[in-house]
Amino acid sequence: MTSDGSAPDVRVMTWAGGWGHALRNAVSASFSERTGYGVSHHTHVGLRLPVELEIALETGAPPPFDVVWSNSGPALRMARRGLTEALDGLSELEELHPRARPEGCGDTRGSWPLVYTYVVFYVLVYRRSLFAQSAPSTWEVLLDDRHQGKVALYPGGNGFYPIAQRMGGGAHLDIPEKMDPCWDFLRRLAPQIGTLDYSIGMGELLRRGDLDLCFRALTNALAFRREGLDVDFATPSEGITDTLDCMWIPRGLSEERVAAARRYIAHAISRDVQSQWCDGLGALPVHRAATVPRLLREHPGLPGDVSSLDGVLHLSESLKADHQERWEAEFDRVLAGARSLEPNA
Repeated sequence: MTSDGSAPDVRVMTWAGGWGHALRNAVSASFSERTGYGVSHHTHVGLRLPVELEIALETGAPPPFDVVWSNSGPALRMARRGLTEALDGLSELEELHPRARPEGCGDTRGSWPLVYTYVVFYVLVYRRSLFAQSAPSTWEVLLDDRHQGKVALYPGGNGFYPIAQRMGGGAHLDIPEKMDPCWDFLRRLAPQIGTLDYSIGMGELLRRGDLDLCFRALTNALAFRREGLDVDFATPSEGITDTLDCMWIPRGLSEERVAAARRYIAHAISRDVQSQWCDGLGALPVHRAATVPRLLREHPGLPGDVSSLDGVLHLSESLKADHQERWEAEFDRVLAGARSLEPNA
């Protein structure tokens, strides 16, 4: 509580689109109703942390957010530097699957410097009008000449490296030591890529026919369908990839803000909230007793259990955190080099 006895707003860094809607509807609204705390959402686009948050953590200034909802990579790097508050002591942590606990943080501020909140899968989004007979069954479709300039990946190739490795003739378990197959496949794919961006605004490109195929998180695929776009998603035979997002508390907050943030995170990882939140996201909950979304239970190409890696070209979150920045730089270099060799480039 604040000095006047009122509950402070909990400032939550969130994403936009289907991600933000799911958080607001499934987590923040019920948290406010049950606790009396207000929640203010601060929208951020992308996987890198906002500059103002990084500056605050670097300088010791008060952070602009109480709860950070982010991808695992930047969170792990902050945790390893001791720049997150420990979540130890939350009873809800004991009810989570082991995958919810970060590995390899090297953190001295507790064994839970962050918590993974769900597992989300990356799939192939396609315009249905182009695949009237059947959904694409292989990632090779990305190389089809008719899709030149109409393929979308994330900036830096995020999430796609194991697929490129597999399609280049390698094994995803050879990452990071032997990644020539990955970079070779990306050189072949470069002329096909028309968009390297996140998903906000991408619906209009699909609607106009400027994009045919998109490598996207399942959450974005479902959001496209809710927009009324004539798209669907496929899980190609070579495998899909996954990632874990997380919540954490940045160091430097007042005691009252840390306490409020801990209550918010405890709420987000509780059984009933996990069930509703992951249903909105199309993600696997990490709470052992939460209900798995029907889509994941019934789709043959998607794991229906957080323990399963069937059909997933899985890399650990700590490995990705160790190498992501180097991979992104190499991805940009490979694409720039491949495109410089194109006619009239």
